[in-house]
Amino acid sequence: MKNSKTSDGFFKRLAASREITKGKLLRSLLTGFAVPFFLFICAPFSVYFSNFEELEFRLEDFIPPLLFASVLGFVAIALALVLTKKRIHNIIFALCGGLVILAYIQTMITTLTFKGLPGDGNTASASALNIIVNLVFWLIMLGLTVWLCAFFSKAAMCKNAVCFLMCLVLVMQGVSMIPSVKPFWSKYMVAVKSNQTYLSTENILEVSEKNNIIVFVLDRFDNKYFQKLLDSHSPYIESLDGFTYYEDNISKYPRTFPGITSMLTGCETDFTSRNNYLNNSYSESSFLSDLKSNGYKINLFVPSFYAYDNAEYLKDIASNTQRAGKPRVENKGALLSKTIELSSYFWAPEALKSNKISTTSFKDLISYGDSAPIYEMTQTSDASLYARFKGEGLSTQKENGTFTFLHLRGCHSPYTIDANCSAATSTQPTLLSQTTGIFKFITEYMQVLKDKGLYDDATIIITGDHGALKTDGAPYDESILTALLVKEKGQSGTPLKTSSAQVSQDNLHATIINSAGIKTHRDYGTAYSQVPEGEDVVRTHYFQTYTGSARKDINYTYTIKGKGSDFSNWEITSTNDVGYLYQ
Repeated sequence: MKNSKTSDGFFKRLAASREITKGKLLRSLLTGFAVPFFLFICAPFSVYFSNFEELEFRLEDFIPPLLFASVLGFVAIALALVLTKKRIHNIIFALCGGLVILAYIQTMITTLTFKGLPGDGNTASASALNIIVNLVFWLIMLGLTVWLCAFFSKAAMCKNAVCFLMCLVLVMQGVSMIPSVKPFWSKYMVAVKSNQTYLSTENILEVSEKNNIIVFVLDRFDNKYFQKLLDSHSPYIESLDGFTYYEDNISKYPRTFPGITSMLTGCETDFTSRNNYLNNSYSESSFLSDLKSNGYKINLFVPSFYAYDNAEYLKDIASNTQRAGKPRVENKGALLSKTIELSSYFWAPEALKSNKISTTSFKDLISYGDSAPIYEMTQTSDASLYARFKGEGLSTQKENGTFTFLHLRGCHSPYTIDANCSAATSTQPTLLSQTTGIFKFITEYMQVLKDKGLYDDATIIITGDHGALKTDGAPYDESILTALLVKEKGQSGTPLKTSSAQVSQDNLHATIINSAGIKTHRDYGTAYSQVPEGEDVVRTHYFQTYTGSARKDINYTYTIKGKGSDFSNWEITSTNDVGYLYQ
């Protein structure tokens, strides 16, 4: 009884000295719950529900560290508010409450104006003016909240108002997540239960002693970018032995999805289902199966999500498919940090948003056991591949011909590669340095083919999956051409030639089939070299606006009659609502 009375007395003295009332306690607990619930639960889960197919890690990987961080945040904030008195308590409360309310407002603003993540290179960071205006708004509103709750004569009423707004935010944020839970859960359970297969890095530096078809696809290899390389008088231009530069080439699509799959299969999408398009295209197309039936070993190095979902449907076609073990996250701390960093892009002030975070930032954290790693295009993957090439060179196999389709990050921002194809450290890389570095890799790759006596008989194509968009959110106001360099089998010993023939990705398969001398039952159409210069050709390009979470994307069909460089030849001939580009 004595110990009980002693403890009761201690808590009474503590409550009296800290001025702990029922109202203060409830306010402290609400605030301690609201801040981590919004920042560490609602915001990360909202982003994960929308992007889990691309993020790859599982719920069990990030729920424990998020809950742990939430509990720590709750304890720290609640104790700080309970144990502080008067004005200090009111200031801490006002800052925490203001943070929750302003973070919700910022989320709404970001969602309405969202055009992509700067780390994906699809959109620029906010302008200096926007950053300043946004920061001033945050500071004024936080300052006003502090003044109302700590210095205003009716501070008690203002604190109650802040508590009400925090509750309202929590309810609205929680309710807004409900519609995404059911579709997420149904897709998630399918992904967890299915036999996951992926395209690995196996055979990535392997060529054939017989016949080689090598397609280098540089992401976002716009025609303007190759012109920059030409204007820089790069020594790597001289290495384009036997190549023809097609200066009027148009891609089918403006982005990696569905551009890469279209290049590999020739199939078009109606954008009703990304998953169905990726699944069906590879089974419906005869191109890859024709290569295989003609004795070619097929190595596909393309990114997941954008070019395939589950490579199970490629296991009978590509030689570098591997059955995935359970995805494993090696560094849970790094996962927690990146998850919060990604979600903070939506709720944080513009001045504090990361300009490097993207959905691809997590790929280096995921492993699938001891098998060859999944092939992905991270920001430094080109540099890593070049370093591996310098250490290993090219291996050869003599049982089959080899078809290698290698999608490199290439010219895609943010720029992280220097002119030596190394991950930049001291200097700030540029578009030109990154493009130069990639051509250094390709030049040395082709030199090894020459050293092995394999260059002359090889078909080599260097191109982009698409050009460079000025904006994701509006139709074009200028032509967009994709760089294209082609060396057909038997062509060598001549400097780079230029052709003004009006070509497109529709000519890709015919070029490969004709150059390699492959026999098929299907007519693949006209090769690049068979398109006469000076002849007007009608070409088609599909552009889709990308509004992110607004789910109001529109597909514009452009018909190009005549020179692609003349924008007056680009006509919008139809439009249709997509709903959401990546659905």
